[in-house]
Amino acid sequence: MSRLGGDRTSSLWKRGHFRGADPVPISRYVVSLWKIAFPDVTFFLSFVVLGGSVVLGGGTHSGFLADVLLQLAALPLLWVATIQLASAHSVSRLKRPLLFIAALASLPLIQLIPLPALLWTRLPGHNVVANTYVLLGEALPWWPLTLSPASTWLSALAILPPAALFLATLSLSYRQRRKLSALVVVMGVVSAFLGLLQLAGGTHSALRFYAITNSTEAVGFFANRNHFAALLYVTMLFSICWTVEFATPLRAQSRRRLFDTHAIMGFAGFGIAFVVLLTGQLMARSRAGMLLAILAVLSSFPIIASDRRMRSVGFVSTKVFMGVAVATVVLSLPVALYRILDRFGVDSVTDARFTIVRNTTSAALAYMPFGSGLGTFVPVYQMFEKPGDIGAAYINHAHNDLLELWLEAGLPGLALAIIYFGWLVHRMRGIWRGAATAQLRTIDQGIIKAAAVVLFLLIVHSLVDYPLRTYAMAAIAAFCSAVLIAPVGILPEPRPGAMRSQGFRIERRASRRNRRDGTEKDRNRQTRPRELLGQSVDWPAAWCSPEVRASTEPQVTPESVGPESGS
Repeated sequence: MSRLGGDRTSSLWKRGHFRGADPVPISRYVVSLWKIAFPDVTFFLSFVVLGGSVVLGGGTHSGFLADVLLQLAALPLLWVATIQLASAHSVSRLKRPLLFIAALASLPLIQLIPLPALLWTRLPGHNVVANTYVLLGEALPWWPLTLSPASTWLSALAILPPAALFLATLSLSYRQRRKLSALVVVMGVVSAFLGLLQLAGGTHSALRFYAITNSTEAVGFFANRNHFAALLYVTMLFSICWTVEFATPLRAQSRRRLFDTHAIMGFAGFGIAFVVLLTGQLMARSRAGMLLAILAVLSSFPIIASDRRMRSVGFVSTKVFMGVAVATVVLSLPVALYRILDRFGVDSVTDARFTIVRNTTSAALAYMPFGSGLGTFVPVYQMFEKPGDIGAAYINHAHNDLLELWLEAGLPGLALAIIYFGWLVHRMRGIWRGAATAQLRTIDQGIIKAAAVVLFLLIVHSLVDYPLRTYAMAAIAAFCSAVLIAPVGILPEPRPGAMRSQGFRIERRASRRNRRDGTEKDRNRQTRPRELLGQSVDWPAAWCSPEVRASTEPQVTPESVGPESGS
């Protein structure tokens, strides 16, 4: 604390600003703190929607009150993000992503357009609706492409939170994107702790927020352990990026035996977060989650190796990271080994996923080329389910998002999926080659690469499950997709020591010349003694030690005694 800060705080205390004497300055301080934490309305709303999606969006069944709350929270974010993008001067380079979002949002709306009976009765698979009206003896009404308009309306509303978050992230700066990535890590750690408490509480734990859930597993904020595992391996990648960001300067500072408290706290915090996430992954007992977590850890090594600072400090951070990962696995294995082996001991041939894939494929072929409508999987699947396939499990999804999209959206849905995958591959090539991120800070490069890996892992996971059907993972996927695109109207923050313009080079040369000439400012900087923490603070005399009190009190000497003092 400097003397200026100490004097300022003391004067404010004396005037009663911190003691409630004047409530107006207190409100000003609150507003100032609010502006420091959330300097932008778009960032604040994005923070709320992303965090709220993780907490409230763990279910896959539409119609919950939490879904309505997320959709209402997404409306102001969508409005603000649209205004910012419309007023940006460089929005033209976002023409393709915006067209894709428009096509994605229009897909359920097109399926809801009413058609005359002469048209919709000729559509494949719609004879079920026509026969129902014939049996009731009623005239055939106008009917849309979808078999269930109510379910398709719910699917259209479900696009609001991820679409709003995607559009908002496009206008956020790199600094704000870093904060949102740190928020994802925090939410993953909280979810992991919640999962461990759920295991401790047993099957009837009050911390399980869904009635239909994996009652014997750790699920966190989710209803399904597979989706909980997806959140964990996603946050593991971001925590690794932040751990390396704080570990690299620590290695450089250790040579000078001078450490920064901020770097130590950041390295310890994100390192502990990685340990918690890895432990939660072992407790989740998700086969796909554990395999994809291994892929996430392996893919983090190229991200670490691409850090330019690693060339000067060596691969010490990688060794530390590997040691922490191995130690966590070894310490957690005695507790989680019997659960993992029991999970992998299930015969994969008897798994119902093969039967679901067969029936879903038959239904998708029957409703080609336009599909049965978004949100209609359950009733359509039951029509194609054979008596021998009916078991105790309730089939609410195809456990393969590509097949389910083919059934519900037909060829237009498959076309959008192919376009998105092609764009992702194209962006990953540019990112890993370094051409698209050469001018960014190292932490921003790591977060962008981690986001690309996250999207790839989620796509692979979607081939055997449906994590993107949850608001939580859909919001994270939308955030990661927007991270791959440069912000609108915002220049990248220069790397420390980077020379990006001629004017910056001239300024660097002038500063070097001043240091070489030994200006008065640099002399004062070199000769000024280093102060200890709290040395410059004007502490009360009662708080000081007797030695310090004696040194600060005025000394009475014979020279200071006047003529009158001797009488």
